Amino acid sequence: MKEKFGDVLADFAETTTAHAPPKIMTHKHILSKLFWGFLFLVGIGTFVFFSQELIRSFVSFETTTDIELKFSVLEFPAVTFCNQNQFRADRVPEDIQTLVAEFLEAKRADMFGGKDKYDSFRNQLTAEKLKTLKQALEDDDDDDEYEYSTDQGTDSKVTSSGYNASGGHNASGGTNAMGQGTTEEPNIIAALKSGRRRKKRSVEYALTEQEITIVEDMEGFYHPPNADDFQNMSWFDNYGDVSSEKSILLNLTQYISQYMEEDLIEAGHDIGEMLQECVFMGKTCGPEDFYHFYDNKYGNCYTFNSGMDKAVARITNPGTSFGLSLTMFINQVQYIPVLTQEAGLRLLLHKQGQVPIMEEDGFDVTPGTKSSIAVRYVEVSRLDGLYSNCTKNGSRFAEGTSHEYYPGNYTQKACLKTCLQNGIIKKCGCASPLYRRPVNAIVCGPDDNACVEEVEFDLLDNNICSYQCPLPCWESQYQYVISSSQWPSNNYMPFLKESLDERGEDMKKVMEADTRTGLSQQFLKMVVYYDNLNFYKYTERPTMTTKDLIGALGGHLGLWIGMSVISFIEVFELIITLIKWCARGGRSNKTSSLTDLDEKSRRAEECPTPVLKFKESWVNDD
Repeated sequence: MKEKFGDVLADFAETTTAHAPPKIMTHKHILSKLFWGFLFLVGIGTFVFFSQELIRSFVSFETTTDIELKFSVLEFPAVTFCNQNQFRADRVPEDIQTLVAEFLEAKRADMFGGKDKYDSFRNQLTAEKLKTLKQALEDDDDDDEYEYSTDQGTDSKVTSSGYNASGGHNASGGTNAMGQGTTEEPNIIAALKSGRRRKKRSVEYALTEQEITIVEDMEGFYHPPNADDFQNMSWFDNYGDVSSEKSILLNLTQYISQYMEEDLIEAGHDIGEMLQECVFMGKTCGPEDFYHFYDNKYGNCYTFNSGMDKAVARITNPGTSFGLSLTMFINQVQYIPVLTQEAGLRLLLHKQGQVPIMEEDGFDVTPGTKSSIAVRYVEVSRLDGLYSNCTKNGSRFAEGTSHEYYPGNYTQKACLKTCLQNGIIKKCGCASPLYRRPVNAIVCGPDDNACVEEVEFDLLDNNICSYQCPLPCWESQYQYVISSSQWPSNNYMPFLKESLDERGEDMKKVMEADTRTGLSQQFLKMVVYYDNLNFYKYTERPTMTTKDLIGALGGHLGLWIGMSVISFIEVFELIITLIKWCARGGRSNKTSSLTDLDEKSRRAEECPTPVLKFKESWVNDD
């Protein structure tokens, strides 16, 4: 017997646990059937819409960051400081002194708006004007020199046209370190005169159409530069040129690369000169607690609690009494003005096992003040795998990363600098002086600056280095708040002078020559401490897990269609039934049983039951 396809579906609709199909089959009115059919289709469509949104969110592998406030005994950070002045004036090698004299000329030219403007200014001075200018720069003891270190007493001086710590004078063409006049134009000035003059910023890119629309919409708010406002500001005529500060940095780092590091260390400020008092957790400490390294910009740097002695200090109580207190002598008398325009220390708090990047991550501590630095510890934990490309390997051998110039723990910033340096070496044939470099690498100079900037822009703009240098999956950070007050106080100053009077020749000269106000500019005090032992822990977790996805799909399925897992099993059973139906060619598996039932009915009609016969005969006999 043939069974229709519709009969199979009708049987499923009448027996399924889903809500709408039985309603469609059992209602006799066509409008009711259409109404329930419409609701069923709308429910299916709504379920499909929300399902694809849920699945899309799941496969995007989004994360949510949980923030926990926890309490624990904390490791004290490594504290690194450097003097802002890279070289002491009385220790600078003679050839570098000549270079510094050229730097002063370059700086003056920069301030006048360029070499041509500076030369024009000098040529327009009459002999009388030049004499007047010199007299304004002279001190009472010397007719052609003035001290750059105010009244602090030193043998190092700067002439009106250049620096010469040896006492040699600069003529129109400058002098060498031995005081011998030269007729050649200073190298740095020549470089400014003949070098590339860039009138555009080194990093520029075209705006998108949407950004251009926004800028155009702001035209009614901003007014363009008015030439009349700055027509007399000739010191900006060198707009777009490499600044004297950068030129000095490039020239100096290139030049000193030929020196042995030991010689450069000898020329800088040492720990015995700077450290005047050290107290940690209420106990005195000393120079033996500080490990040393050399920084290309700041010279000698020293780290407290570096972990290099196989031990790291742990803090059990917050507050200044359980922190690190340092009294420092910065010795401004020995500052070289063209190399250092500011005074004080450069300070950095960091994790043990990381190379301190002082210029980018550090902050300044001002002389004449007590700086209280309240520290907060922070932990960050990131998801790896499908959620990010962070690296779990915290060592310097993190797989797939370049990090060889910065030993110790992996950091993204160190990796980025290594990537840039490798790119610069490969394309420009020299190493940038702004990053750590191989020992025997040729250092790039001002003439290579355009190539260096181009390589840096290409590597960063195309995300080449960003791809090679992922974030670490776990890292710690130190956040801090700085407050300051006057130090030393007026009443404490005499006691400070008395206690420091016998600490070396440098200190003795300062004490003898300085006024009370000047003395405060030679010292600073800083206290590094935890303000409390609570710390924040930032932990990434998946926004949607597999369990979340299944639960959300099941909720929408039950809400919009009224189906459950049992309903899906019924659908699976229907599919099997339809496969069997197709395999039998549409014949019903109920055929034989129906035939037997019809045969029994026919026999029952032909042969009456014995009971009926008995009743009939009994009636006749009566």
